[in-house]
Amino acid sequence: MTSIGPIDALIRLTVVLIFALIAIASKSIDKRGFLASVFVGYSILIGGGWEWFAVVATFFTLGGGFTYYKYEYKESLGSAQEKGGARNWPNIIANGGVAAVLGLCQLVFGGSIFAIMYLGAMAAAAADTVATEVGLLSHSSPRLVTRLRMRVSPGTSGGVTALGFIGSLLASLTIGILALVVGVVDGGVKLIVVALFGGVVGSLGDRLLGADVQRKGYCTGC
Repeated sequence: MTSIGPIDALIRLTVVLIFALIAIASKSIDKRGFLASVFVGYSILIGGGWEWFAVVATFFTLGGGFTYYKYEYKESLGSAQEKGGARNWPNIIANGGVAAVLGLCQLVFGGSIFAIMYLGAMAAAAADTVATEVGLLSHSSPRLVTRLRMRVSPGTSGGVTALGFIGSLLASLTIGILALVVGVVDGGVKLIVVALFGGVVGSLGDRLLGADVQRKGYCTGC
């Protein structure tokens, strides 16, 4: 069980609030995403410490950077992130909700298992986000993950590209190396393996759900 004093807890909350305000000012999140980002960030920071927070901060930086990269081109495809790239609260919870719960579990129970799970969750979120944003830039049409011979339009749920897959690997690798450097949990280079595994499985799992489960929508005006 993690134990921190009231002054330390207040300092951590202040840091999270500052990060959230910077995110709003940079239009990385919208106003409705403010409370969600504070909940996610504070749960992670108060439970896992600065090491865990460094990982989630890197994830949001990667996600925001790749979202805005060639945003106009993605918008022309009709597949850019809505609201000019600003994440809303459902998106924040979807990407960071599991990590926040793991942070609270670490706070109450402690133990390396939650740190390992956290690393996998963050790697999966980073891999999925980067794969989506980078994959939209591919010059080759995506293939449906459940039917690789089938070509689909960019932005189609369940679509995968070689460029997006490489992006997911690099994002997972970045999270793993960072976790190793800052010392999220003891494990040495095994942490990189955990991150790569979590990233690839998480990203492909999301694509499989997108192909078979996620609701498909069509623009009748197009």
